[in-house]
Amino acid sequence: MSSERVLNVGRKSLDDYIVEVILMFQEGSERVVLKGVGPYISRAVDLYNALVSRMGDSVELVKVGIGSERIKGRMKPFIAIEIRKKY
Repeated sequence: MSSERVLNVGRKSLDDYIVEVILMFQEGSERVVLKGVGPYISRAVDLYNALVSRMGDSVELVKVGIGSERIKGRMKPFIAIEIRKKY
């Protein structure tokens, strides 16, 4: 299994994303990157906060990255929140 997976945050409900993250951890991923682009930046932050409130001390913030990337010819801001599950 890969040790790091990227979850692109979009329109789905936060509960759907929480289930996806939990499944990624159960499948053996050591780290998960929550990535929000453009209008979904705040949603990625909301997802992180929901995970912390749901999973408590079993999830740990590794690092947060911000920047811009070219998507369809336009520069779009993004946030990448890297978390890991504590065992």
